[in-house]
Formats: sequence, C-alpha cells, structure tokens
Amino acid sequence: MDCIKLDFRETGLFSKLIVDYVEGNSKLDSFYAHPPTLKGYKKALEAKDFSTDYRTTLVEVLNEQYANIETPEAVIANIESLSKEKTFTVTTGHQLNIFTGPLFYIYKLVATINLAKKLSETYPDYKFVPVYWMGSEDHDYEEINHLYIDNKKYEWETDQGGATGRFNTDGLDEVLNQLPGRTEVFKQALKKHTNLSDVVRDYVNALFGSEGLVCLDADDARFKKEFLYVIKEELFEEISHPLVETQSNALDEAGYKQQLQPRELNLFYLVDGLRARIVKEGDRFSVVDTDLQFSTQEIEALVESNPERFSPNVILRPLYQEVILPNLGYVGGPSELAYWFQLKSVFDHFKLAFPILMPRSFVMYLGQVTCRKIDKLGVAFKNLFLREDLFINAYVKSKSNGQLSLDKAKEAVALLYAGIKEKAVKVDTTLAAMVESEQINSVKSINRVEHKMLKAEKRHRADELRMLHEIYASIYPGGVPHERRENILSVDDPNFIEQLFAQLNPLDLKYVILKSDNS
Repeated sequence: MDCIKLDFRETGLFSKLIVDYVEGNSKLDSFYAHPPTLKGYKKALEAKDFSTDYRTTLVEVLNEQYANIETPEAVIANIESLSKEKTFTVTTGHQLNIFTGPLFYIYKLVATINLAKKLSETYPDYKFVPVYWMGSEDHDYEEINHLYIDNKKYEWETDQGGATGRFNTDGLDEVLNQLPGRTEVFKQALKKHTNLSDVVRDYVNALFGSEGLVCLDADDARFKKEFLYVIKEELFEEISHPLVETQSNALDEAGYKQQLQPRELNLFYLVDGLRARIVKEGDRFSVVDTDLQFSTQEIEALVESNPERFSPNVILRPLYQEVILPNLGYVGGPSELAYWFQLKSVFDHFKLAFPILMPRSFVMYLGQVTCRKIDKLGVAFKNLFLREDLFINAYVKSKSNGQLSLDKAKEAVALLYAGIKEKAVKVDTTLAAMVESEQINSVKSINRVEHKMLKAEKRHRADELRMLHEIYASIYPGGVPHERRENILSVDDPNFIEQLFAQLNPLDLKYVILKSDNS
C-alpha cells in the first residue's frame, strides 16, 4: 500500500488550533503539559503517580468485563500488567457505533495501539497498554445507530433511551443480516451477548485483541467511587464552570475558538433508560425533563450510596478517565482535542496530571478503482482537498498549458489604467474614482471571457470530467470525507487493518493518503 504524507497545514482541513499545536506554536504552551513527542512522554513518565489501590480496582473490573469473551493472551497479559507501578496506558475514546461505525474509529484504535508499541520500544523499562475507553454512558443514540457501506445507509431502530452501553441489542441482528462483506466477527459477538457494550467489546477484541488492545467500560460503581471527590465538588461547589470559563477566555485571547461552553453543573443523572442533566435550583437539585428532585441532604446521601448514578458530561469525562487510569496520552480527533485545551485549569485544580494530547491518524483511503482513475488522469494529490468545483477547475487548467489564463491581459489592463489615471488626475483629481471604476469593469469583462473559455474547455473534456466527479464522490461520499462516513466493510482490501498497522505512525503528525495495493 503506497503512502503519501502531507503537513496538516497543506490540507486546509484543520483549525488554526490543531495546526499550531502540531507545529509547536508557543502561544499554546500554557494550555497543555507536555508536547506529543517521545521526549514529552519521558517527562510525563517522570511526573506520573498513580494509586496502587486504583490499579487493583482497574484490574478487578477489567477481569470481570472480559470474563465472558474469548480473550487473547496479549490482552490478558496487558490487564494483569496494569497492577504494576511501571505500567501505564495510552487511551482513545469513542461512542459505541454499531459495527464500528465510520472508518476513523478504526484509525483511532490503530493509532493508539501503534503509540503503545512505539513507547514500549523506546522506554523498555516500562510497559504501555493501549486502551479503548468505550463511550458506554453516552446517550446520543442517533449518532451511533447507523453506518454507511458504499454510501448506502443501514440503520438500527429502537425506542430505548439512556446510556447506549446498557441497550439491549434486540433488532440489531436484522441490520447485520443486510450488510455485505465480511461480517463474521459481528455475527459471533451478537450470538454471545445481548448488551451493546458487551457486543462492542467482543468484536473489537476479535479485531484488535491480538494487538493487546484493552476495552474499558467505565460505567461501574467502583470507578465512580474513586471519582467521588470530583462529583461532590462539582455538585456542591459547581467548580468546573468558572475554571473552564477562565481557561476558555484565555484561549480566545490567544486567538483560538472555543469548542464548547461549560454548564454550571456538568453531571448527568444515570439509571437504566435515563441519562439526563442535573441542575441546581435554589437549594434543590432537579433532573431535567423528569419529576426527580432532591434536597441537598438527599443528594449527599445518594452520592455516597449510589455513585454510579452520577455520570460526567463532556467537561468532566476527561477527568474521570485520568482518575481511574494510569494514563499518559489521549488519542483524539480535532474536535475532541479542541475541548481538552479548555480543561487544563480543572486538572490543575484537582492535582491531576494532564495527558499528552495526540491527534489521531487522519487517512484518505483511495480504493483500487479510484486509484486507477487518478493515475490515468494524472490528478495532483494536493488538489484532492479542494472543494469539488475548484478541484475540477484545477484539473482542467492544469491540462491547458496556460491557454485558459488571461492573467497577462489583466496585468496589461492594470498598467494601462495606471497610466490613464496618472494623466486624468492631473486634469481633475475627482476623475480618479471614475478611472478605477472603469478598470474594475474591464477586469470583470476579462473574467467573463476567461470563464467562458473554461466552460468551453470542459465541454471538450466531458469524459474526463465524469471521471473527476466519480473520483470526488468516492473520496467525499455524500459530501463527507470518506473516513467520517464509510464503514470498514466498504474497503476493498482484505488486509486493510494489517496495512494500517504498517503505515500509521501516530508520532509522525501528518495527514496520510493511502493508495490500495492492487490499484
């Protein structure tokens, strides 16, 4: 599989925040702890301290969660190693998209595994375990209930609510039976489990367990008990809101956009079938869109007796992760990392080490048919990131040997009118505006001629334009980047995951174009 790498800045796909971060712009230094480099991880190792008791809980819960699935030796060894003080994790998180959802989910997991491998090679005195933090408490069902294969949507319909990890999988087999391609790992998982979290753990384990990837479902009372001190301070002091707001304002002042706005209270109430925001109204606590209300004394007692009923939102979930894991790095997408930059002050308040933020691997996969078309037409890879109309125009102009450009005529017009203006203002200074207006009209006329020439050239290249539209549709199905829409079942290479492991280096912060081997 051929691999072409581009700087993030070259693609035009990334925000100023992400580009500046990967390029090491010093304006961002105060918003994170260590850079995404091997030296950064060395510093993170030296600073990280993690409770032995918390390690014991982590291993205990993981062993229970893996009790009913066939677990590869690599996963067993990694889980057991987490009890040792020289074992650390690198983590990625994602919702429980059915049957892995879009391709970038796969890229995140591969990047996390490869990062753990690289760190283990570099620092052999330590062990690094790749962890998939399962978004089991997330309640955005509409975001996980579908997938696309060859631009066709397959959707799971259920009337369940609350945390999706607790969903029963009734009806999911009907979706699976419609899917083309190699679906055996999904079928086996559905045969063995009826809970979505268990099903996802099973098939992710089947796909990546041999590489030692550990799947963690944090929807557990024992973990929430360890997080209790954060839950309490959030409930009774609403501590995160002012801290995040201050840091977010500093981010604004540095010239970067905020990804999210904190709420005054950043916790959900979680029970089967329900995950809803908790709000404080006077001296009482209410659960939004329900009749549930608690006095201060009642909610204090509930926190102590049932900590599992309190679920962190997007602001506090990163802290929850870092409380219960001996974690050094977090692998995430641009939107995820953007809000992490708003959180360091909260970490500092709770005296938690801030993990190294690792941009996930970004991949434009070009299948066999698309590769052949690109090679036949001689399309420039840098143009694949343009808007479709600009992509086509760039190709047509590249084939015209400059015959479609009237830039020299525009330069000549500029010189002509400069001379006219110089003479006119000597007669009457008020004539300058009229001359400038006439120049603008002349350039517009030239642009119209240029546009007509381009349209005429396109008519002569109708077959090439058809192929260009097909190329673009394959890269941006439904107008969305391939990695954010298509499922792994749409990939035409049976060795695709193995190729990803060979090609994706999470510490080489580049955008990757992968060309199919058989193109």
